[in-house]
Amino acid sequence: MRGLIGLTPTTLVQITSYNDIHSWDGNQDSWSSLREQFVERETVRVLKPISQRPKNVIPVEDRRPVYGYRKFMISPNDISEFVTCSENGMWPKIESTGACILGIWTTTSSTPMEVILLTGYHSPSHWEQTRYASGNMGASKELWNREMSYKSQRVELTKTTKVSLMASLDIDH
Repeated sequence: MRGLIGLTPTTLVQITSYNDIHSWDGNQDSWSSLREQFVERETVRVLKPISQRPKNVIPVEDRRPVYGYRKFMISPNDISEFVTCSENGMWPKIESTGACILGIWTTTSSTPMEVILLTGYHSPSHWEQTRYASGNMGASKELWNREMSYKSQRVELTKTTKVSLMASLDIDH
């Protein structure tokens, strides 16, 4: 993904899955010539999934041209409750609009915990509609009420949050 809103277009974010830390470490040399040639500055963070997502393979139908790359800072004691609020309250309503939650991860060592959420959208205006549209955006009253309850709870658990919209660099799109 490359920065679209909130990050510069020359900022790239790549999330890659490895079976374990040894597999990751063993693959670092394969990128060294590209890094030297094209990368001005690099930050690497080891993340671990904290919910049923990400899927092992992201199907083509789940990919989107725009992604919300959101960082949350929360207390390590709140991680389970934060995930519950996301999975059971926020995600069903967001996905009812055609968005697709790809995954939620946390860093392996930081206090407060940094949580990364990656959600796909059809466009920046689609992202905006899931945030600021009036009414329930076509969701059932039950889904809307559940989301609002969990959303309030998740806001209370969040110390800080920042979202950047990213443009997909997926060559299949």
